[in-house]
Amino acid sequence: MERKKRRVAIPSDWSGITIRMYQKFQEAKKKKLNEEEFNLEVLSVICGLEKEMIEQLEVKSLNEIVKTLNFLETKIPDDKELVKKVDWNGKKYGFIPNISEITAGEYIDIEQYCKEAEKNINKIMSILYRPIVKETKTRYSIEAYEPSEEIEEEFLDFPILPSVSALSFFFRLGKLLPNALGKYLKSERMKRSKTA
Repeated sequence: MERKKRRVAIPSDWSGITIRMYQKFQEAKKKKLNEEEFNLEVLSVICGLEKEMIEQLEVKSLNEIVKTLNFLETKIPDDKELVKKVDWNGKKYGFIPNISEITAGEYIDIEQYCKEAEKNINKIMSILYRPIVKETKTRYSIEAYEPSEEIEEEFLDFPILPSVSALSFFFRLGKLLPNALGKYLKSERMKRSKTA
């Protein structure tokens, strides 16, 4: 029997992983699978191969692919700065340029989706990253926010690295704001007590 040859994209680091792949990989990790079943599941999720096709691979090829995917056992790099612009789907997307000017609708939806952040990464990213409509050397503006299930679905194929950078940004911001607010309120009290 002759085997069909097919070219398959095999990511070699986290930059090749989408939100959909990440979420399905996390689901596979939660299943009670033996090592062989887990590897088949991961190959299916990450490489887009059907299990029947994976079973037709030569053991040598299978082992090479699994070795290439070893990066999945490492933590996603989140120590990088916020990724403000992303080229994706033939367009340039920008992170909300001025977070202090976030609209009530954006804020309410982000808050709601953050209750189950891992499940809703694509929805959160569809709010935070939108197509850039105008750009200069130092500034850019993005499309207005209009909630859309279709766009949320598209964002399942958004890269995971900028997503993690955005979530890390909010996590760090959430840790810093209470301290900054506390210091600000303390300084205001001191100013008032000096003038009283």
